[in-house]
Amino acid sequence: MPPLPTPHRTPSATASDFIQALRASALAARSGGQTIGEFLDRLGNGNAWLMSLILTLPFIQPLPTGPMATFGGLAFAGIGWRLRRGDESVWLPGRIRSTRPGPSTWNAFSGFGCALLRLLGRVSRPDRMVCLVEWVGRRGAAWLILVGGLLVAVPFLVVPLQNSLPALIIFFACVGRLQRDGAMYLLALLSLAVTLVYFALVTWVMFFAAEHSWQWFRQWLGR
Repeated sequence: MPPLPTPHRTPSATASDFIQALRASALAARSGGQTIGEFLDRLGNGNAWLMSLILTLPFIQPLPTGPMATFGGLAFAGIGWRLRRGDESVWLPGRIRSTRPGPSTWNAFSGFGCALLRLLGRVSRPDRMVCLVEWVGRRGAAWLILVGGLLVAVPFLVVPLQNSLPALIIFFACVGRLQRDGAMYLLALLSLAVTLVYFALVTWVMFFAAEHSWQWFRQWLGR
């Protein structure tokens, strides 16, 4: 019996592919406008990696972002789950996909995206540490985004770096996937380890402070 044919999967785009797509998107917006859905279709397969990369930037700053972190973290976790299943495109409701921003919005977004990707091209090198790229792969990077999103959504009170450390997991995982750079995957794994240690330390300090506060309160009541 002949072996069954394996399904063909279009490889996800790289950073250089996205730069060309962003430039083409800006030209299309100036010539007649485009919807958000048309923009995502123009970016092609793998646009979830680029959009996740850009959406991490508000969370990397050191101050907590409040409820926005909870909703944003759950959105990252949802993207990671879809990536793990092999769907590398962003899903949006039809109403949002049909929205048609103005040319100035597209020009600003395209310019920012191209500048960000060019900057990443200077600090990252494609096909570096290939063994780690192959070991982590798409599924491993997707799991990093999923776990990073859940950690972003953790509702600590007001703790510095509570959003920025897990956001770095997502950021480096996306760069590693776009650039095929194993060093970025290594930084993502390191960020994951640092985040877990930091969260464990914060949790211990909170319980320690709560226990001693309760003991002090009981002593104060017994006077």
